[in-house]
This record gives sequence, structure tokens and C-alpha cells, in this order.
Amino acid sequence: MYPKLIIISAALAIAFTGASASADIAPPPIVPTPVVAPTGIDAAIAGVEGFYKKVTDFKASFTQEVKRAHLPRPLKKSGKVYFKAPGKMRWDYTQPERVYYVSDGEVLWSYEQESGQCIKMRVADSELYDSLKFLFGQGDLRGSFDISEVPAEAGLVGLKLIPKKSQSNYKSLTLFADAKTFEIKRTELIDPLDNVSTITFEGATYEPLKDEGFKFKPPKGATVQDLTRTSGEPGAAP
Repeated sequence: MYPKLIIISAALAIAFTGASASADIAPPPIVPTPVVAPTGIDAAIAGVEGFYKKVTDFKASFTQEVKRAHLPRPLKKSGKVYFKAPGKMRWDYTQPERVYYVSDGEVLWSYEQESGQCIKMRVADSELYDSLKFLFGQGDLRGSFDISEVPAEAGLVGLKLIPKKSQSNYKSLTLFADAKTFEIKRTELIDPLDNVSTITFEGATYEPLKDEGFKFKPPKGATVQDLTRTSGEPGAAP
């Protein structure tokens, strides 16, 4: 379950990776600018939606901590993340091992370098991905979630999102955004087993990214499980 949760809890931030996703030198980058200070939950929701309607490309470093309900020691991971509207994303995990999640907006690939295993799935099959269209300037938060404001450290606002329709992959998602710009700085996802995945973003930039960076081809010798095929088709997952 973790790969799917991570990719999409990851889908809550904004990012992309590596030389293949290097920025073009084109229009000036988007720089977060202060907006009217929030006066309540309505202002915070409008601020987050308004910020991401302006974003077309995103790149950042991230750290992730997964606290498992029945284990004392959390999992800690890190890497780089990239997003490009209207739905492309890439997560390159570099620590403690190299794992990649790459989507062109229609197909999502995961690849574990050490095991050589690839999994291919349709983005449309991802409940959380579909619910988070607001990150790509689409959809609306109130239409998909019941939202409440939660305490956050100084300089941030916290919005807890509980899906209106029961989801199989997650119970809630909390966004922690800059109180002035409404740029998301951290996300916290709780899965059905009460495991908590927290992702923190650093060094975000908004320069244009190349489409080639969101394409994936299984390396030679990799084992591929194709979840886009029905049972019995060649290459379909067992």
C-alpha cells in the first residue's frame, strides 16, 4: 500500500526531478507574494486555491517521515519532487534508496532501482490524485472535502481535509500553508491503518520544466507489473 500512498500524498506538494527535468529559461519564475492576511478558514481556502491557480510548474526538495501505528521507529526518506500542469508529476527518492514515481498525467509509473521492479497504473485509478486537482488549478476544495482549521506553528495556517466520499487509500490530509502567501510548506496524510506520512518541502522554485522529464521507460531487465491491463492480457499483473 505504501507506494501508492506515498506517490499521492506526494501529489499534495508540487515538484519534479533530475537533469531531464531541468528548467527552461523562459518567462520569469513565479515568486510567492504576500496576499491579504487570512481572516478565517474561508480566506485560507481561497488563498490556497488562488495560489495554485497561478502555478504551472513546481520543483522542490522534500523530506518524508512515515510514522507507523504499531512500530516505534519512523521511516525517513528524502529526494526531489516536480509538478507540471495540467497533471504531470515526478518524485525522485534518493534516500535511503532510489525509488521513482513518474506520471505524464494519464499513466503513473513506480520504479524501485534496487529490486528492478516497475509498476504501471492509470492515474484515473488514484482516488487522492483525483481529489487534489486544485494543485493543478482545477477543481475545488470544498466540493471534495469537509474542511476544518487546525493549529499550526507561527507563520502557517493548517487545513484538515476529510474526503466527502469514503476513500480506500487515505482518511485525511492536512495542508500547512504560509499564512501570507498560502504556498503549501508541509502535508500530513493519514491512511486507513492510522499510519501518518508527513512531507516537508524546501527550496521551491517555479521555473518552466521540460515535458521530457515526466516520461518513463522501464530500464532494460526490469520486471514490469502492468495494472492498466485486465487479467489475462499479456503483461498484466497476476
